[in-house]
Formats: sequence, structure tokens, C-alpha cells
Amino acid sequence: MHPLLKTLLHSSAVSLLFCIILTLLYNSSLWTLIFTETLPQSLFFLSFFVFVVSAFNLLLACICFKWIQKPVLISIILVSAGISYFMQNYGVVFDKNMIQNIVETDSHEALDLINASMLIHLALYGIIPALIISRIRISYARPMQQLKRQALVATLSVITLVAAVLPFYKTYSSLFRNHREVRHLLVPSNALYYGARYLSGAYNESKQPLVSIGLDAKKEPIWDAQQKPVITIVVVGETARAANFALNGYPRDTNPQLQQQDIINFSQVASCGTSTAVSLPCMFSDRNRANYNGDRARSRENVLDVIERAGIDVVWRDNNSGCKGVCDRINKQGTSGPENTITCLESECFDDMLLDNLDQYLAKNNGDTLIVLHQKGSHGPAYDKRYPDEFSVFQPACKTGDLQRCSRQEIINAYDNSIRYTDHFLSKVIDYLKARQQTYTTAMLYVSDHGESLGEGNVFLHGLPYFLAPDEQKHVPMIMWLSEDYQTQFHLSKQCLADKASQSFSHDNLYHSLLGLMAVDTDNYTPNMDIISQCQTTGQPLNLIAKR
Repeated sequence: MHPLLKTLLHSSAVSLLFCIILTLLYNSSLWTLIFTETLPQSLFFLSFFVFVVSAFNLLLACICFKWIQKPVLISIILVSAGISYFMQNYGVVFDKNMIQNIVETDSHEALDLINASMLIHLALYGIIPALIISRIRISYARPMQQLKRQALVATLSVITLVAAVLPFYKTYSSLFRNHREVRHLLVPSNALYYGARYLSGAYNESKQPLVSIGLDAKKEPIWDAQQKPVITIVVVGETARAANFALNGYPRDTNPQLQQQDIINFSQVASCGTSTAVSLPCMFSDRNRANYNGDRARSRENVLDVIERAGIDVVWRDNNSGCKGVCDRINKQGTSGPENTITCLESECFDDMLLDNLDQYLAKNNGDTLIVLHQKGSHGPAYDKRYPDEFSVFQPACKTGDLQRCSRQEIINAYDNSIRYTDHFLSKVIDYLKARQQTYTTAMLYVSDHGESLGEGNVFLHGLPYFLAPDEQKHVPMIMWLSEDYQTQFHLSKQCLADKASQSFSHDNLYHSLLGLMAVDTDNYTPNMDIISQCQTTGQPLNLIAKR
């Protein structure tokens, strides 16, 4: 046994030593920010270190009594090891939304994140330190004397904390005002705070009664002239960033098939969030991003409920980790496993499977239908699992979820291959609709939920707080295809839409634009937020005509 493990250490000394190690070794992302922003003030660097150690020590003084000190320290070190790995290797930060992402991630996505580098990091920073803590000999005084000692430690911690902050108050004020992400970078308080609140139900308001919207929803009079049932497919992309679409000027040929289709490409679209858990319910909500409250989203209807209320059948087909509450009240169809060896591989299915058996469904329904296809898309870090081998065009491509084992170019190659497969899938959806134009009037709208970082600024994946996230995580592709019948029936000018395609839009427009695309009238609609019906050939939005 190491001599240190044989030494009888007082509980207060163990806690202080633990706080120093935790602050120094598990917070590299925080120290990088502090050092970058306060380089000329080396004394502030020391002050901030004392501030963090004192704050941690104050908390431990309040809870670390005999019998519970070791379990608490071991739990903290194990959590900190996991958090520090993802922060150091992917540049992510832990906030409320990241905790939600973790809780709602499915097993396949979670397995993609497990790799040798992660296991080594967890062993070095988690398991080994936990074993050491379990073997340390700790001395405690009698209960009342121990209580007095810890009260003294808590008091000294407060005094030290204040003494560290006061000389640099202006610098602290400036740092926290200009860099709100600091609180998301402090390990482990970031994950413990938001995790505890999430698990305690602080962010869960699902018990609230359902708020109905668009109760007056009905089809516009223009539907009266229809000759065939209308089939509209909305494809919800996953982790597709606009910057890597050749349609938007990307130098690589990532859209060879879509470039052959008669599409409208909206090149300047911003997402509502930087993760599926936030963006997906937000983009279908009637609330814009500034007024959107994700905690109440599940207790409020969305545009799919409104469209179905108008008499249009709505179905959700999923190849992802669920609809995040968006499809709770409509018909939904998920994947049941790799039944088709063409569209499925091992435990996952490629997005082509979203079209499997769709004809059978339409034959049974035989009416006006809105179909939402939720892609697996380009979800990382295992981008190579998102496309069949024949789409491995850009080489060499990263073949592991451990991005640290790949060069940045290999990561980009794998990601671009996934975008090229999405290009194929969207073109296949269009061809599917074209082949059925004798029976149906058809249209397709594609928009991604959020983008992705591929190493810019040493940041990978997605999920950063919106105010901190780079454009790569917020700038998303949006594409539309309208059949000639669709344009004729709904009096839409394709040229007008093409002229608007370079303007700035966002997910805020989707709710109103889907109502315009489906020609649904309701008071819960804002005409100037609707991209579609502003291009109605009579010169007036459909919804305004109906109200006259």
C-alpha cells in the first residue's frame, strides 16, 4: 500500500485536497477560457482558482460527514470524469438542454459514443481515483466536535472566497457578463445542478392541461377545386448543416441528385435550437424562438395538430430517437428493426426505410395526407453508420465514433458522405412522389433540425447553448419540391418562391408556412411569417382571401 494510503488524514484535509485536484485536472475547458480572457492578469488567474476551490470546499463542508464523505467524493469524481471527457474532446458544454439530450438519447446513439479513448479517460480520471478515495484512511472527531470543525471550515471557505473576489470584482463582473458560458463550463457543478433539476422535475410541466390551438382550423375554399388527393411529405433532417450542401456553394459535390431535380433551395435558414430535443418541438410550435418555452411544449398543441383538425390525415414516420412530443396526438410509425437487409444494417436502419410500405398506408388512407419523415440523417459522432458503403465517395473517411482517432479531414469526409446519402434520400422521395402524380397531387418540404460542428474552433458535434453556438450549428438547409399539379391547384408561383429563396428565414416560419402549404385557414396564423402563400398567384395569401 502506498504510504499516503496508510496515513490517517483528517476529513477536512481530504475534502480540500479533493477540491484542489477537481479544480485543476477536470476543468481544462474552463481554464482555457479564463487564461485566454485574462492573460495579462496572472493574479486574477490565481484568484479564480482560489475562488473555485473555496466554493467547492464550502459545499463539501456542508455534506461530508462520516459514512457519507467517501460515497459523495467517489460519485463526484466518476461524474466529473465523464463530463470532462466530452468537454475536452468534443468542445460541448453542459446545461439544461444537454442534460435533456443525454436523458433522451436512444441506446444506438449512446453506443456510438463509447470508444477506447473514452474508456481510458474514465479509468484514469474516474475509476482509479475512486479506488484511491475508497482506500484512504480518514479520521473524524466526535459528532459535535466534527460539526464545529466543519462549521469552521465553511466559515473560512466563505472568508477566503470573498477575499479572492473583492480585489478583482470588476474583472469577475466583466467575465460573467461577457461570458455567460462560464457557469456551463465548471465541472461538476454544471451537470450536477442541471441534472438534479431535470430529475427532480423542475423542467417538467407535462401535468399541465393540454392547450389547444387553431380550434377554428379548416381547409381553404381553394380545396374545393381539387381533382386528386393531396400527398405532402415533410422530411425533418437530422444534424445537416447548410455549409456542406453543394446547393449552397460548398465546393464538394454533395448534392449530385438534387441538382438534377427541379427544386427550390432556401439557402439562409436558421434553426430554433442546436439539438433535436430543443429544435424539433420548437420548429413545429406556433411560438417563435424568442418566446418558445420548451418546458411547456408537451402541454401545447403544434401545427400538426392544427392541420389534422382541418381534416387532413397526418402521420409521423421515425428513424430517429422519437418525435420529442411533436407526434403525441397523431398517427406515428417507428422502425421495428432490421427486417429489410437493403435498408438496415446490424441494429440500425438507413433512411431509405422511411419509404418502406408507404404505398400500403396510402392505399388504406386514400385521402389528403401530410407525411412527416424523421431522418437519422447525419447524427454523429459515428457518421459512417449513416450511409451505405456505396456512398463512401469522400475518402479516407473516419470509421469510428472516437473522433480523436481521426484527422479533421477524415471526419469531414465521413460527414460529407452522410450528406451525399441525404441527397440521395431526398431525391428518392421526390421520385417517389413523381411516380404517383397520376393518382395524387404531390409536394415535398425538407428542413434540418440543427447543424453540426466539425472541428471549427476545436468544437465538435452540436448542442452548445444558442447564444454561444457557432453558425455551423444553427445554419440549416431547407429544400422544397412542388409538382405541377400542386402549383396549379394551390395557385403557387414557383418563380416567386425561387426569388425568395435567398432571403433570411428561420424555423419560426415553419408553423405558418406549413399552414400556407396545406392551405389551412385559422386565426392562429401570421401571414407575413408564411413563406409559401405569399407566392399565391392572385397576389394575396390564401388565408387572407378566405377571411374576406
